[in-house]
Amino acid sequence: MTGKLLGSHSGLKLQFSAVAIAVSVTVAVLFLITLLIWQHYRTSLDAGIARAQSAAQVVAAHAEWMLEAGDQALRRIDSAIGDSPIRASAGTIENISQAVGDLPPGFQYSVYDESGMLRLSSVEEAVGINVQDREYFQRLLKGESVVLSPQLKERLSGEQVFVIARRISRNGGFHGAASIAIPTDSMNAFWSALELGPRSTVSLIRSDGWLMARQPQRADTIDLSASPMFTDYLADRKSGAYESAVSPVDGASRVVAFFRVEGWPLIATTGLDRDEALESFWGSLWVGTLFGLPIVALIFAGTTWIFRLLNAESAARSELEGQRSALEEAVEHNQVLMREIHHRVKNNLQAVNSLIRLQHLPQEIADDLDRRISAMVAVHEQIYANDQFEHVDMASYVSMLLEQITTGYGKDIEVRTSLQSVMLDRDRAMPFGLLLNEIVSNSFKHAFSDMPDDKGILKVSLKEEADEICLVVADNGVGATSGDGHRGMGSRLIEAFVAQLRGRIAVDHTAGTRITLTIPARSAHR
Repeated sequence: MTGKLLGSHSGLKLQFSAVAIAVSVTVAVLFLITLLIWQHYRTSLDAGIARAQSAAQVVAAHAEWMLEAGDQALRRIDSAIGDSPIRASAGTIENISQAVGDLPPGFQYSVYDESGMLRLSSVEEAVGINVQDREYFQRLLKGESVVLSPQLKERLSGEQVFVIARRISRNGGFHGAASIAIPTDSMNAFWSALELGPRSTVSLIRSDGWLMARQPQRADTIDLSASPMFTDYLADRKSGAYESAVSPVDGASRVVAFFRVEGWPLIATTGLDRDEALESFWGSLWVGTLFGLPIVALIFAGTTWIFRLLNAESAARSELEGQRSALEEAVEHNQVLMREIHHRVKNNLQAVNSLIRLQHLPQEIADDLDRRISAMVAVHEQIYANDQFEHVDMASYVSMLLEQITTGYGKDIEVRTSLQSVMLDRDRAMPFGLLLNEIVSNSFKHAFSDMPDDKGILKVSLKEEADEICLVVADNGVGATSGDGHRGMGSRLIEAFVAQLRGRIAVDHTAGTRITLTIPARSAHR
């Protein structure tokens, strides 16, 4: 009876181990998939931001050229007008026509007298219109030299335009104003040439927030001074970009980039539709799903098959408990099954690694993921190679990891080890190995970057004393740098693994970098 109880308990323990391994593999795969998706999402979004910033700079350069050309034409108009009151005459019209030259299609020049009455214009039927109530004329009247207007409705044709106007002064007094009206739909051809996408936008905004021109066009102007660009991002910056939750103009979600136009109170902006910016991300996600689902299905099928094997083995063992030889045979078979479990887990993790290699990731990110997965693979390889299913010999495991990392970086760094044979339960062996991988990888990446390879020394020691396991990793590299305060993925993983192991970590940058990790020799649940 006692033998049967022991056999039943052993079978339940084996089933529990299989379930625990299946859950750990599932969690590891989900973590890697989530990390991969997040990193590719950020890469696609950053590429969209860079694309919008480049387009905004091009728009700013185009606007600067357009305004400078217009201002030069206005200066020539000023020179062509004499000191007499501004009136239409054959000589004056001829002088101004020569001064202006060939304006682009749709551009209109106008000359107003001191009362705001239109006296000369490239549109003859417009003469006689008064603009004294216009904001730009009032600002010129009060003493400003050059003024940009917000988007306006042209009084004769009803067309949407914006105006660059220059004050005409004679003998220190206000003599009149000259202006060039630029149709806002002139932005259409330029917007199309940028090829940002059908739901993208291009805008010119005055520094006080008033919209001057936009493509696609608006029926009227709008004050954007309360938008996030002015309240949160613009300040004194020359350029920048941000993710807009909701556009104040049309309510769409876009990646917005802005660039100040040199020498003018004007800001050029581009808005790249968020879905268009992430188009490559969604395409890659779809392709990755097509490749990934079969692998996930294989992992699930393999786990189910193993679990059924364990159930069948447990049933068979319950009828052979009375015979010692049969029990020993069953134990040996269970060991084979456990080796098979860990071997299959190792193969599945390597399949996941191969899937990741198919993705278009930056080389550094791909290499980091490869090393992290290799650290998990090494745990299962260490378990099934030594038939130690409860504990892992950390001296052998650490040696294997150090060899893999050194080979992966290809640097001629001297690695000195002092490793005691310390046994650690398998549940903590994997986070311990991942933590060691992050620490040693940081040394290879950063510690020896400014010194010859043959001068680099990395020391790793492992020992157990007073119910604690102590790991020390020290290098003679450059030590810590100030940096920009940004914490990378490696730093966050190190903090997470230390917390999972319920350990303590100390860092000393006195001579190179020395990291000391201390964890309990036995986990609390045991």
